[in-house]
Amino acid sequence: MSYLDRFHRKLERCWKGSLISVPEAKAIEPNAKKYLSQLAGTRQVEKVTWGWYWVPDEYKDFFDFLARDHNFKVLQKQSAAASWNGDFIHRDSFTVAVRDSSYARALKTFANSQGWNVEVETRDFEKNQYPRMRGLPVEELEDTIVDCVKEWAFADAFASVLQNKDAVDWGRISRHYGERIPQSNIRVGKVLKYGTAMMRSRSKDLKHGAHLPRVPDDFVRRQVEEAAERVTELGRLTKALRG
Repeated sequence: MSYLDRFHRKLERCWKGSLISVPEAKAIEPNAKKYLSQLAGTRQVEKVTWGWYWVPDEYKDFFDFLARDHNFKVLQKQSAAASWNGDFIHRDSFTVAVRDSSYARALKTFANSQGWNVEVETRDFEKNQYPRMRGLPVEELEDTIVDCVKEWAFADAFASVLQNKDAVDWGRISRHYGERIPQSNIRVGKVLKYGTAMMRSRSKDLKHGAHLPRVPDDFVRRQVEEAAERVTELGRLTKALRG
């Protein structure tokens, strides 16, 4: 067995299906940079971008890749909401956060090559602060709700509230009430109070949001009302199915 075959076997044993950086590969073999280039020439690995390679494997979908990829990343915004609210709104685009800008570029480039529509953001976070769902780290529930409101993804936010009504920490969310929703003069707190009040008026299952505040922006108000109505209907259907 040649030195290249031995190195390739080590890669497949530990990194199959994952992106790997040259420094990480050097932990396996000091000559990894040279060997990776040679393996890429025979298509046994694939160069993704400068300093990054992919050890090939087959995936069912993007989430399957994320679970196999060794690099730390967190599902956020609407992608996190899909985990919290049971994929209430199915989306073919994904949003993840990573810590390292080099990995962010590699992940984005690789996702594009696979035909996946992925938004990658770089954030400074601690690895142990996130819950895991389906084996993947997911943005915390309260942050997801606030992020979705700020993305105008009101139905994703309200569905996450309804599906986790006994777990939401409203004290944490209230710290973000004063943040403005982009392209409007309406604040996060106004949308959440109005939306939960709308759902509360239609469903006795939701205790938060007893008072109906005024939302002066007609467009935002209609969007909130439509999202609240849609989510409330989801709650009725879910309850009927469980009953």
